[in-house]
Amino acid sequence: MLAIVAAVAGTGYASGRELVLFFAQTGRAQWIGIGFAPVVFGLLTALLCRCGAGMGANSIAVLCKRLMGKRMGAVAGWLHGLLLALTAVVMLCGAGEMGALALPVRYGWLWGAGIALLIALLVNLSGLRPLPWLGLIALTAGVMFYGALAMDPRSPRVWMEGAIQLALEDSWPASILLALAYGAMNAALASNVVLRFGQTARPWKVGLLCGSALLALLAVAAGAIARGGRLLLGQAIPTVILAARWGLAGFWICAAFSYICAVTTLAAVVGGLIDDVRGGWGRGAMVAVLAVAALAGLLGLRRSVSVGYPAVGWLCAALLLAVACQADRMLVHGGKG
Repeated sequence: MLAIVAAVAGTGYASGRELVLFFAQTGRAQWIGIGFAPVVFGLLTALLCRCGAGMGANSIAVLCKRLMGKRMGAVAGWLHGLLLALTAVVMLCGAGEMGALALPVRYGWLWGAGIALLIALLVNLSGLRPLPWLGLIALTAGVMFYGALAMDPRSPRVWMEGAIQLALEDSWPASILLALAYGAMNAALASNVVLRFGQTARPWKVGLLCGSALLALLAVAAGAIARGGRLLLGQAIPTVILAARWGLAGFWICAAFSYICAVTTLAAVVGGLIDDVRGGWGRGAMVAVLAVAALAGLLGLRRSVSVGYPAVGWLCAALLLAVACQADRMLVHGGKG
């Protein structure tokens, strides 16, 4: 479970922007989504765990090929690789931004991104064995960090951008749909980690623990975001604005937390890309995915998150729905579609 938390830490909590995008922008209706997203995430991780154990698949590329055939499996594997590559670029950009802000050296952005990539590669060279420990650190730090932000009654005084209009305010259908995309995107992101670490685990237990961990983090994080009010929703990195109430110490705490989240997710994503390549990716898929990831890097961190994540999230929701339907037929009917 902790390895799965490590895989999604950077996409959900590093900057707080993702929380605004998928939840806070719906106002009070966000609590419906906060209750719904962990259920989706837990069910999908349990499904992947069950499928991986039943079919001996250790990557989503292999699983999709066995479920859908070689051609459709290749398309599904390409889509999954797109999500992983986009996430890797976002994590590198986030780590680079923290390096540029925190390191008193020239080319701080490159140092921040380079150190994060080096750590991710070292974790993969050790067979991802440190990943559960990184997940434990990210989970503990996330609950403590967002919990402390939520308990601070002071209003933020530092603003970098203006307020935004909430077009989806109090819309419970939008909250449910965004929560579905969020849960599916994170389940797809962590799918290779689930398939690798969940081979011998009980699917229901994995799903229950993963859903509970996500619910705990979302609840405290939503409480923290609520402290900033509507004006906070227009900020590129909401956690920085909230932590500014603590002065210089807040800056360093926020930078350290964001960097930890970025590194843990980057390590999991790199491992996922390696597993997909071993699962039989073609050269064309690899080139296409890297090209799209490079384009995302040129668009910048904020636009990549605001535009890329929702789009890929919906595609991943469709992918996992297809996996669920096909897996049900295969497992129930003994492999006879």
